[in-house]
Amino acid sequence: MKIPPKPKRGKRSPFYWWRRWKSHQYLPVRKGLLARIQNGDFDYPILYEWAKYELHYMQEELDEFVKNYQGNEDPSTDYLYCDIEKRYMKRYNKLIEDAYEVEQRHLTGLVDNLFNEFILSKDAIREIMEEFGGTAEELYHYIEKLQVGVRSNSDAKQLERLRRKYGL
Repeated sequence: MKIPPKPKRGKRSPFYWWRRWKSHQYLPVRKGLLARIQNGDFDYPILYEWAKYELHYMQEELDEFVKNYQGNEDPSTDYLYCDIEKRYMKRYNKLIEDAYEVEQRHLTGLVDNLFNEFILSKDAIREIMEEFGGTAEELYHYIEKLQVGVRSNSDAKQLERLRRKYGL
């Protein structure tokens, strides 16, 4: 795994101080489910990677501290060493917590959106998702090919889907 360099201090939101990089930009709901899937709105969150980076950055800073330590005792017992660990572990824990929350939101959102798009129960969609081994876009096309039908608010929307499906 290639670790990117630690970003310089930039403008950060006080609500998400533990995030060092820009978050994913989600598409609006009106763009349609397939476009949102292709944009990565339901992908595995990158926050897990960011948490791994934090552990790497912590180890780099701890190694630098030990290298420059001038005390007589073990450097790992020094309060500055513990402060470094505490600071990075707090950011790591917040990132992991966010990652779990985002992953859960993506999975439930995908089930809800597939339920709204296709005539299929949520339980059936969950069963398909458990056994399916591809990407979210492949899952969308797989469910589309099941010939289960499409929920539609308007005839124009249904007609556009049929044209796209049959290449008319």
